[in-house]
Amino acid sequence: MSKNLKRAALTVIGAVTAAGLLLPATAQAATGPAPAPAPAASQQAGATASGYYRTEIFVDAMGRIGELIGSVLSDLIMEKQRPEFVHRQLDETMKAYPAHNVMIINDKLDYSLDLRGVVANARVTQGSATYRVLAFTSGTIVNRGDGGWSNWGFGGWFTRNGNSVTFTG
Repeated sequence: MSKNLKRAALTVIGAVTAAGLLLPATAQAATGPAPAPAPAASQQAGATASGYYRTEIFVDAMGRIGELIGSVLSDLIMEKQRPEFVHRQLDETMKAYPAHNVMIINDKLDYSLDLRGVVANARVTQGSATYRVLAFTSGTIVNRGDGGWSNWGFGGWFTRNGNSVTFTG
């Protein structure tokens, strides 16, 4: 595991602990057994004063933390792979529609389209990101969000002025 991924996992564990997702009984179970108060007559054997079994709480909380850490690490890996994904998607779409202009853009961005001759309009996902894949004859796309290969890629016959791209047929 890389140094950055380890830091991310430790940050998540710290945040989860600070947010109170690790219950006191869970923290005790994780650090070692604590003496349990004598059960009241109405309590079941093995239950804490609050009525919860330490083992059940520990397993449940650790399962949720494990899922959370796995999800965060998976998103970090996918985030790192997004530029490569956009490049690959652009190349494949350009091969499929060689006589057309192509745009791949992160659907979460604030953008506007004014396109003509659209022959392909699809959505594909990479991790938690969804991209719009377009093949068309001409038009203009204005990206009011972040640029870079993580968020968009385009090819064909175009002129670019900042985050505004005009395509010709």
